[in-house]
Amino acid sequence: MDQSTIDEPESKESRPAWREDGPFAGGGWGVMRVALAVIVGYLIMAMLVMSTMFLAVQAMDLDAIFEQGFWKSTSRWNTIAVMISLLSAVAGGAVCERIARNKMGIRLLAIVFVVATVGSLVTVLRAGPDPEPVPRPSTEAIVAAAAEAKQLPTLYAMIQAGKHAREPNWMKVANPACGLAGALLGAMLARRQLPSR
Repeated sequence: MDQSTIDEPESKESRPAWREDGPFAGGGWGVMRVALAVIVGYLIMAMLVMSTMFLAVQAMDLDAIFEQGFWKSTSRWNTIAVMISLLSAVAGGAVCERIARNKMGIRLLAIVFVVATVGSLVTVLRAGPDPEPVPRPSTEAIVAAAAEAKQLPTLYAMIQAGKHAREPNWMKVANPACGLAGALLGAMLARRQLPSR
């Protein structure tokens, strides 16, 4: 048997990652493209979360966001927040896949979310049960205080919530977990639209 035929499988295994059909095709530019894909994908997701959250807060009544008498988010708001995180992650994963044009970008982005999910889970397990919710003034009192401070009621409420509100422990794990699931789903959807390489 020809010796070259025997050695061929071994030579294929030893090809570097930046080979023509590898995840880092193009050498240095290939590495930069994958890194850029991860960064841009994450930034897209973060900007979508912040902007969509802001719009949702403006569109909703204060009592629909926080429970009556407490700085504790309602189940309705928690559900909306999870859906926003999931859909934003879908967009971020799709952008990451489009830029990277291979699976390496989404794999690295997924690792970021896995680390965040595990870290949040460990923090929650060490923290114990949810803290007691902090009492909040009535909606009328918040509106009056916002007018005195010359601010929009929702903006004033969000500032106060940032000081006093505490999200449920399950939300701390759900947000990065939704980021992981959404990013993988977005990458899968984007991959179907890309020409096969």
